[in-house]
Amino acid sequence: MKYTLAVAVLVGLVAAEEPVWSLRSVQDHRTDSQVQKAYGDHSTKQADGRPPYQSAMQMSESDSESDSETEYEHLQVRGDDEEEDHSDEFFAPHESSKADDATYTRQVPARFSSDADDLFMRSMISTYALEGKNKDGSPNGAFVIDEAGARAASAEVLATHKGLTGAALKTYLDTYFPKAWKHFDVNQGGKVEVIKMPQFMRFLSSDQTLSLGE
Repeated sequence: MKYTLAVAVLVGLVAAEEPVWSLRSVQDHRTDSQVQKAYGDHSTKQADGRPPYQSAMQMSESDSESDSETEYEHLQVRGDDEEEDHSDEFFAPHESSKADDATYTRQVPARFSSDADDLFMRSMISTYALEGKNKDGSPNGAFVIDEAGARAASAEVLATHKGLTGAALKTYLDTYFPKAWKHFDVNQGGKVEVIKMPQFMRFLSSDQTLSLGE
């Protein structure tokens, strides 16, 4: 027992004389700390040398914006290359001019152009009809009449052939014109072929024998 205590005391004295940082456990811990610090410094240096971090969402948004810009540019180029389509447009009668520098001069179809031909149709085409356009904007020779033009033409015909004027003419048109227009504008497209105007006027006036100078 005494021997054991003596050994313990001796070991204690030796340990007391050895500095704490010389102990292996402490040295191992200090080494680990140094390694960790060096690794941390290296990682920080590497991170500082890289471009700013972008999240997946940021990158996705950036790619999306880039794709949108490319698509927009493509559409712009394609739109510039394509010819503008005027085939749904019309020339109104007042746009026609016989001036040398005129951009549009209405040409009445040959079968209605002379005094010996259908005077009524020539009047409808020259004064009230709309002429369609080709894709390039040139006149296509197809004539139609819209509701406003048909009403104005009806007022002229009723005045010259039926003697209606003033309030009586207005009342007659307000009463019978809508029904006549609906009857001929079957598809409700807002326009009727001008060639149908003789039948339209006879229907409107309830007179199938009405002479229109055809």
